[in-house]
Amino acid sequence: MSHRCRSLQRLPKRLLSSPPTHFNNPNSTPRPFGEEMTQVESISSSPPSTIPTAASPPTPPSSMGHGTGNGGSGFVREFVSLLTIGVLSYLAIDNYSTRVKLEKVNKELNSINLKRFQVEQAKFLNYNKQKDVQILQERREHSKRDFKMSLHIALLRKQLKEAGLNPIDIDQVIKQFESNVKADYSSKNITGQAMWLKDESDLKSYFPNPRDYDKKQIDPGLKD
Repeated sequence: MSHRCRSLQRLPKRLLSSPPTHFNNPNSTPRPFGEEMTQVESISSSPPSTIPTAASPPTPPSSMGHGTGNGGSGFVREFVSLLTIGVLSYLAIDNYSTRVKLEKVNKELNSINLKRFQVEQAKFLNYNKQKDVQILQERREHSKRDFKMSLHIALLRKQLKEAGLNPIDIDQVIKQFESNVKADYSSKNITGQAMWLKDESDLKSYFPNPRDYDKKQIDPGLKD
């Protein structure tokens, strides 16, 4: 007996705790194992006491809400589709009208530029034509002047011959040209060349003015 008391003293304190509280209340004492199983079997074997009730008709599915929702979403989709088609149609029409306007403006600008080019080209051709006519006229006047001077020289030589004098030959003329004539061929001159007699030349007073040969009418006193 003393040995058992020692062994109980050696057990942990958690094993020596107080018994469950339901043992203090007689009404809450658990039933024996056999009695509890018998009660469970009797409960499971007894038919369920249910009161028959009238079968309620099945509730129809609330299709109204779904139908309204589907109809609303379909209307929104249709409205969005129509709106998209309208916007795309407007953009296409606006793009087409803008392209037509730009093509019209481009054609007008091309027509204006073509007319301006034709006017400028006509002015340029007219200017070149007038310039060519002027150059041709100047060459013609120079040819007439040179021929008149040559004719004057021929008359003077004839006069000398008739007076019994020999005219100066070409070699002496070239010698006088090289010694008494100055020339300027620089780009400053518009004509490209300029020639004149030296101031100390004794022929200066006898040198004719080329412009005198440009006369188109003769003096009345020289007519035959």
